[in-house]
Formats: sequence, C-alpha cells, structure tokens
Amino acid sequence: MSDNPFFDNFAKHYSKSDSHRSGNDLRILMSLLPERIVRALDVATGTGFVAFELSKRSEHVVALDLTEAMLNEAKKLITSNKITNVEFEKSDYYSYSTFLKFDAITNRRALHHFDNKELFFKKSRELLNEDGILAISDMLVPDTDKGDLLNKLERKRDNTHVAALNEGEFMFSLKSAGFRIIKSVIDKEQISFEKWLSPVETNSLNGIECKKLINSLSDDELKSMLYDRSTHTMTKQRIIVAAAPTIS
Repeated sequence: MSDNPFFDNFAKHYSKSDSHRSGNDLRILMSLLPERIVRALDVATGTGFVAFELSKRSEHVVALDLTEAMLNEAKKLITSNKITNVEFEKSDYYSYSTFLKFDAITNRRALHHFDNKELFFKKSRELLNEDGILAISDMLVPDTDKGDLLNKLERKRDNTHVAALNEGEFMFSLKSAGFRIIKSVIDKEQISFEKWLSPVETNSLNGIECKKLINSLSDDELKSMLYDRSTHTMTKQRIIVAAAPTIS
C-alpha cells in the first residue's frame, strides 16, 4: 500500500496549519453532526483535527488514512491531549473492511483526492447505520469554470489531486448513492496566491508551473475560476454537506 507522496512530504506542515486546525469549515462540519455519537469514522483523517473534535462527542472514533506520516502527526495530537477513544488504521477507504456500522462518517478537505467518487459514496452508504450521517467538507469548483481550469491548476500544485466537483455534481453523486441532503453550506474565503499554493513554495518546480498556467490564461478564464489577476487572489469555495441514507 503506497503512501501519498505529497502528504508524506508535507505532513508536519499540515499538523501546524491554523486553517486545518480551526478553519471555518471545521466548525460548520461539526455543527452538522449530533452532539452525542456512539461510533464515528473519519476517512482520510490527515493530521487528525476532525478525529480530535469527534472524540469529544463520540464513544469511539476510527481514524483512517493512507499515509503513515499523516497518521503519525495525528497520533501525536491525540496522545498529547490524553485522548483514549480514537483508534487509528492505515488503509485506503476502498479496501477498508469492518463488520462495524457507524453513526457518523466524516471526510474533510480530501474528497478531491479520491479517484472514484461513486465508490466513495457507495462505501459510505454501506458503512452507515440507517439513521447515520455522512458529513463532508471539500473544495468546490465554480459553476462558471467550464474549462475545468481550477482542477488543472490544483493538479499543477499537487499531482495527487484528482478532481473537485461543482455543486450540482456533488449533490447528484450523493443522491445517486442513496443519500438525502440534510443541509449544505458554501463557505467562501479570499486568499492570496501564496496562501493557496502553501505548503508548496512559490519558486519550487510546482509553484513555477502554477504561475505559468495562470499567466497563460485570459482575464475571463481566470474570472471563471474566481481568480483575480489584479490582486493575485483567489476566492476559494468549500461545500460542507450533511447527508443521511434514503429510507427505502
């Protein structure tokens, strides 16, 4: 099983990231979940910030990730806070096998790394209790981005980025997998090019490739992906969704 090379290199950076530790989408994500949860699964837990929050309201949390370096940082966070109800497992989600059913499944800022969204949603539907909740936060492609330019730019930054969805695709995928939408929120944040690029350095090979792509695009193309050339800022959109299994 291969670790994700991007996150293997930058695990320590993400463990110190204020945005990942306390970003607005984390607050919204947790607000969509019940106050008391028996069993929770955090998929692609990364450095463990969602698992940490889940541990405060869950009897038991399983934190799943593919990359050893990220899991090591997550374990440090949990151990340093003397938390004993979080269980870590190194696995990709597709092959994860368990007899357990979960009352909540979470996935934050990671769905765009999954190459088979249909299988992701199907797997989540199978692992949830009938009254369980799937809660996801992920970057959103603007509806105006007809050329899929944002995904192209993201892949220049990190070649393990597969594809983010637009809002319509997101909702369609959930409903097709047997979910009903409880609530969805779109959170927007205006950030500089350098902040968007982080932890990649601006003068690194990947950073230079990103700048080349931006410089090659017209103002209208940049506008379609919510990038402002005059200020070198991007409006980053995230969708935070809570969904429950559709009752047959």
